[in-house]
This record gives sequence, structure tokens and C-alpha cells, in this order.
Amino acid sequence: MIRKFEPSDEQTILDFAYKREKENMFVIGSFTAYPEPFTQNVYLGCYKDDELIGIGTHFEKRFGSLVINSQSEDAINELVDAFMEREAKVEWVPCFKRYGMPTVERLRTHGIEPKQVREETVYLLTKETFEDFSTDETEKATEDDIEEIIKLGRVVESEDVDAPITERECKQVIIGHEWVLRDDGEIVSKANIHGVSKHYIQIGGVMTHPDHQGKGYAKQTVSAVCKQWLEQDKEVVLFARNDNIAANKVYAALGFQPIDEYIIAEY
Repeated sequence: MIRKFEPSDEQTILDFAYKREKENMFVIGSFTAYPEPFTQNVYLGCYKDDELIGIGTHFEKRFGSLVINSQSEDAINELVDAFMEREAKVEWVPCFKRYGMPTVERLRTHGIEPKQVREETVYLLTKETFEDFSTDETEKATEDDIEEIIKLGRVVESEDVDAPITERECKQVIIGHEWVLRDDGEIVSKANIHGVSKHYIQIGGVMTHPDHQGKGYAKQTVSAVCKQWLEQDKEVVLFARNDNIAANKVYAALGFQPIDEYIIAEY
């Protein structure tokens, strides 16, 4: 049975998510990183014999991502079907591979084919393995940095830098969760956190301007974020594309250890 969750169900969602905390950082982060989660996202639960066995989250307003977590493939299928009945527009499926691939395959049965499916690796950083490359040059972003952060992302993704900035793009930049590094006053590298849980933080959005790559800026930026949260007794989770050799070298140098497989499907 599928049930749509309401704001009164927040603790039910979190209780389920915390059973596999590292796997559910996007869901947990939707309550810790973003305001008004139930106006921005759709949460569905799959029940069997009155037991919650799976949760699906459609990050409808900000990203269009569909994230499903369940040990049951039948539950994954039911959740995908339910979102399709709701005519959810899926733009991304970012999941641990064991949940992501069944989600992608079920979407295919609805005629929804991904443009690409990227294979990624999940990394974990602890105090014991951390190598600190941070400098005083990395700082938290402010409201005044939002436009420049968006344009940096466009440059890195080879998109039109001069196109009008949309409200949706602005909502994706959460001040307080963005760190930037400047060179001669220009933001050349950034990283952000997607969520904070009891034991972990998840880093994402790591990027460096193409003209400034190879200078160690990403290493400094990610290191600064990690240092702050490791000092608060959190461990750090992130995922990186397997074909991004430079990024994987940076994370290895910082002390990140590979722990799992991940996929990001783009639609």
C-alpha cells in the first residue's frame, strides 16, 4: 500500500531514514538543509502488513530528483508506479546503486529512458583518515554570492553563462551551506553540503572554474568544509564519478575511503 506523507509524518520519515543513515542523506537533508520540505517535496511511503518498508522522495520544486530507498524491489516498483500516477517529472535519479538501478529499470517500463547513467563511488571521511589542506582563503558564501555561484556552475557544465538566472536556480543555492574560495576577488571553487544528520554530513556541488583547475583549489575548499564538520564529530560522505580521475585523486589525498557504489541517472 502506498501512502502520501503529510507534515505530521515527519518523524516517521526520519525514523525510517535513520535505519540506513548514510543512504538517506538527501531525505534527512531535506529536513535539515531546506525550509518548508513538504511544500517543496513529495514523500510517499510503501507499507506491507502495516509496516513501512520503503520511502520515495520527489524533490519536485528544486531539483526534480527522485530518490527511493527500500530493501524490497517490489516496494521500489510500487513507489515508482505511484509517482508516475502522480505524473511526477523526473529529472534525476541519484541513489546508491542497489536502489538506483531498480528505479531506473522501473521508469523504463513507463517509457522513461535516461539520457545517461553515471557510475559513481561513495566515499567516507573520518577524523582518523583526514589530511588537512584547508586555508583561511575558503569562506562561507553570502547572499551576494548567489549569482556568481550559479554562473560558476554554468561555466563548469558548459551552459550559457549569460542566460537569465531563474528562481529555481537561486533556490538551489542554500546560504549557510555553501563554501567558496576566491582568486583575485573571483569565486573560482566551491562546495556545499546537501544535508546534516546525527552522525554525517554529505558534501556535493564541488566544482572549480576550468581556468583554475590543477591549482589545488578544490582540495582546499573541500578540506575546509570537512574540517569544520569533523570538529563537530560528524563523518563526511560524498560521491564522485568514477571517470573523474582528478576529483578521485583529491578525495584520496584528503583521506576519503571508498565504501559503496552509486549512480546518477539524468533525464
